[in-house]
Amino acid sequence: MCRVLRLPARSAVLAGTLLLAGSALGQAASPKPDSPVRFGEVGDFHFIERSGKEITKADLLGSPWIAVPFFRGCTGPCPSLTSDLHAAFRERLAGSGVRIVSFTLDADKDTPEALREYAESYGIEGDQWLFLTGPDKQALQDFVRTQLRVPVAESPEAAQDYGQAITHGTRLPVIDPQGRIAGWYECARATFGDTEAFQASIDALTARALALGGRHQSPLPLINAVLNAVALILLLLGLGAIAGGHRERHAHLMGSAFLVSLAFLGSYLYYHLVVQAETGPVHFHAEGAAKVAYLVLLATHVVGAMVNLPMVLRTLYLARKEDWGRHKWWARRTLPLWLYVSITGVMVYLLLYPLNPTPPMP
Repeated sequence: MCRVLRLPARSAVLAGTLLLAGSALGQAASPKPDSPVRFGEVGDFHFIERSGKEITKADLLGSPWIAVPFFRGCTGPCPSLTSDLHAAFRERLAGSGVRIVSFTLDADKDTPEALREYAESYGIEGDQWLFLTGPDKQALQDFVRTQLRVPVAESPEAAQDYGQAITHGTRLPVIDPQGRIAGWYECARATFGDTEAFQASIDALTARALALGGRHQSPLPLINAVLNAVALILLLLGLGAIAGGHRERHAHLMGSAFLVSLAFLGSYLYYHLVVQAETGPVHFHAEGAAKVAYLVLLATHVVGAMVNLPMVLRTLYLARKEDWGRHKWWARRTLPLWLYVSITGVMVYLLLYPLNPTPPMP
């Protein structure tokens, strides 16, 4: 938190409240790099960049960005925060398309000219790092508080006694290319007991931003859904072939469906055992009946797949042995379950990724 030492009682209570608000977000609000979790959309804004150009939300769409509440007169962590982010920017974010956007909380003093001097003092150049101000200090503070959801407050008592009134959180939000909050990451050195823990938080921040920009995002969930869809189509075509008396075509189609399903199984296991070991599991965020319905769908899909595999192998084995009587008996029981597993695989993907509801604010 940006704060001065030895605050009066009321100011100390305020600073403590902001600290608790920041820590209350917890690990759930700091997702792994490839997580699909979002925490709501950032509202529109119209602020002035240090260059004098007006910047709106629309200007930032299409690329991820990191929001940084700060003000030049801060005697707390703001200077080190800017310096640390600049180091990470040079090492990892330069040329990546990820932007850093600093919002001053003291627009009355932090004019575009003053922000230009501030950026130059840190060696920050170009438009990949923006410094925004505006004619209304309250509008900027309200935006940071309500849209970026970073605690901000002013204490007149502290201003009178120590000359610094503004208190704000240092848990920085990362915004995705669609303008949605993708998590908050603590970046104040004073919050951590050692340099290693601080560096881990900076690593998590930059990894999340880079992943949102298209780096390190796993395509496997989409690939798995496509494989399930292809298997479903092949199964339906195979069913149509045998109904029309085309045994050879039926055999080729069902064999192809089996190979596609095997490819899905390998990809699925790799994603869950290897990729998600790094990124963490993906959770379905609906509540109530919708959550129950999803869990039932997921459970029947997983159990169905486990039961179906030996049934498929048995059915194909009997076809290979040309034991058509028993093959037909097994096929009539295997195919409906195989179809169900394939279609529910697509449904699970849609619900867990594109259609996953926004999680509640922690």
